[in-house]
Amino acid sequence: DIHKHTYIHTSPFFATFAMSDAAWERTKTLRSSRACRSKSLSFLLPSHPRIEDAGLHAVDTHKYTPGPITPLDRFLYVYWWEPVAKRLPLWLAPNAITLIGATAALMSGILLWICSPNLEGGAPVWAEFGAGMLVLIYQTCDAVDGLQARRTGATSPLGELLDHGCDGTCLTSFTLGYCVSQQCGLGLLTATSLVVSWFPWWLAQWEAYHTGVVRTGGETFGITEIEFMVAAIHFITAICGADVWKIQIFQLSNGTVVDLRTAAVIIQLVVATVLAGLSVKYALVTRSSSKEVAVALSRTWPLVTLAAITVSWPLLFPTALRAPGLLASCSMFTRIASEMVLVHMTKESYPKSQVGVLSLLFVFVVGCLGLLDGPGGVCLSWTLAIYCLLDAVFFVADAVSEISTHLGVSLYKINKRRAQ
Repeated sequence: DIHKHTYIHTSPFFATFAMSDAAWERTKTLRSSRACRSKSLSFLLPSHPRIEDAGLHAVDTHKYTPGPITPLDRFLYVYWWEPVAKRLPLWLAPNAITLIGATAALMSGILLWICSPNLEGGAPVWAEFGAGMLVLIYQTCDAVDGLQARRTGATSPLGELLDHGCDGTCLTSFTLGYCVSQQCGLGLLTATSLVVSWFPWWLAQWEAYHTGVVRTGGETFGITEIEFMVAAIHFITAICGADVWKIQIFQLSNGTVVDLRTAAVIIQLVVATVLAGLSVKYALVTRSSSKEVAVALSRTWPLVTLAAITVSWPLLFPTALRAPGLLASCSMFTRIASEMVLVHMTKESYPKSQVGVLSLLFVFVVGCLGLLDGPGGVCLSWTLAIYCLLDAVFFVADAVSEISTHLGVSLYKINKRRAQ
């Protein structure tokens, strides 16, 4: 019952309305308007629907099944989340709460990146403290949006899409934020932190695609604990200064010095490996043959390709290309993460056309051939970054529009017929 475990299609309104002819009339009208899109922009704004009819049928009957919760989740539910939810006005839409939280999360990362574009110089005390508070605001919104949905009778698959889709984007923002705090720079340390944070989250959605159960961690450690750790990093940096993460802990036999920030990445890697391993285990145990296992694993190629490019980019290319490469990778993760959340609900095949990932791979290969040197290479890299960003934004906007239109659900309003 707690946290965001409330996206269940139980409302009598949905039971009678979602499958009605009116829903398909609205969908037909939306698709007709999409048909007018310019063919020259079809690589960004396709005229065909993002979700086919069978997918919308699956959305109509979709039921959210949560995974295990941690002791910290239970504690916060009793002493913080539920009291906060009970004080929210009934006119406040749960989707609006989700978007408020997502905005706070994005602001935390963007604020610190603006203060330190190269992720090396650190950020002012006020920015670090503000980023920590924004993370906690997001964490609270991420928990109470589902509770508010249940209070108002406004639970819907749209809420799950927004919630989990925003989570994937916010995860990247948090990672970039604490990379600024720890002065990781635009090199391998930041790239590794991003990839390590992406894998367990994406694989949890991949697991849900195969099992129908969305786990946000284990029974003792999950997403809530991770969010508090991120906030703690910002508060520690604000109090002790960014140089605290450069304190040397020990020296390896080969002379390599391990400081706090390197140790933090190692801890992150261990935790991520455990969580990712659990997702792989639970997903593959449901496969009845080696062929099904191979098919399930083959669906991870967009993530594996993106991870390989993200880690290799700062190793192979000059500093001038690192910022656009980072933006392109982060944007593309938002794209493939959002699509994985979507297909878990629509039961459609995955992966679909991955033009963005293939474009990123093409530019990466061009760079490996030494063709990204000079101003032309910088221009091409930034063009790729902007394309990946727009591709992610338009995909999410189209998917949300198609589901909200089909279900007759507003992003910012609560239908009075569903209020209770």
